[in-house]
Amino acid sequence: MQSSIRAMQVWQILIAAAHNRQSLTYTQLAAHLGFRGAGVFNHILALIVKYCESESLPKLTCIVVNQMTGLPGDFPIKSEDLGREREAVYQQNWYALSPAQISDFEAHQN
Repeated sequence: MQSSIRAMQVWQILIAAAHNRQSLTYTQLAAHLGFRGAGVFNHILALIVKYCESESLPKLTCIVVNQMTGLPGDFPIKSEDLGREREAVYQQNWYALSPAQISDFEAHQN
């Protein structure tokens, strides 16, 4: 399956988690998608980060964390900014936005 399609799936999972003020581990995210391992998210999460940046949105991916450290892994945020970024994700009304489309993620595949 294309990364942009997976990014759309992950987007939906993450906005639901953000709405509920939850973080997810990579393992939990993998389980939602039926993946056997959690080491497959680099490109998928990169598409989401690029989309968030292009839309001036908080980095939604900062709520996906390493089970051992509790920190985001692939797209590190300075530790002093992490709490602020995570709170911005939780405060954003993701459901009030126009829904992201697969084409939005395809536009950031380069």
